[in-house]
Amino acid sequence: MVSLIKYNISYYVKSAKYLPPLICYAAFLAINYSSAPIGIWSNLHITAVAIFVLSSWIGVSFINCEDKTQQYITMLHVKNETIYHSSKIAAIIIFLIPFYLITIAMPIIGGWFARDILLSEVVVNIAVHFLVSLLGVSIGIFFNTDIFAAEPAMMMHLLVISVVVVPLNVIFEDNLLVVYAYYLVPPVNFLAERWHRLGEGLFYIDYRFLIFVGLSLGYALILITLYTAVIRRRNKR
Repeated sequence: MVSLIKYNISYYVKSAKYLPPLICYAAFLAINYSSAPIGIWSNLHITAVAIFVLSSWIGVSFINCEDKTQQYITMLHVKNETIYHSSKIAAIIIFLIPFYLITIAMPIIGGWFARDILLSEVVVNIAVHFLVSLLGVSIGIFFNTDIFAAEPAMMMHLLVISVVVVPLNVIFEDNLLVVYAYYLVPPVNFLAERWHRLGEGLFYIDYRFLIFVGLSLGYALILITLYTAVIRRRNKR
């Protein structure tokens, strides 16, 4: 598995398909951190949404980068399709780790936050960025060209990302159908209201944060399991 993960990351790096999303993300960070001081929790909401978009975009480009012939050769060599797909998903998640850690570290090292950040708050930042990254990957992998044609996949991916990151439950708060339906989408904005109410107050882990952790992990694992089942069935045709 470790060798397969290394192979997948190496193959992706050589493809250079990561450049467009990373260039866009670097531009976002430059703009986001151009004015200081910045709020810890308002910044977390913004960067968490950005990491979600980056992760989903990387997920799409990663899952589609391997040449189809090479993909089948690799799969035959591994002799286990589930391990093959699991290693590719693990490789995407590992590839993304440095980018959300850099996102968290930059304002701390630069002293750009409005106040000193506590170690417990750093842990919360890491947990949130990891979870939304996992959600982004679990959505992005579905837009595999083995499942959808390339052009429709791009449009559908953009639509799905927009639905997740735009707080429709706030925009249409008078429409109960929209408000309740929004609970079905990945919980990227789940803690947003609380973060904004905090201002620069201290964040403490309570049942709402634990619900966010549980929902995020559960949502991602269900999507990844579903993806593996769908792609295996597709390849058997």
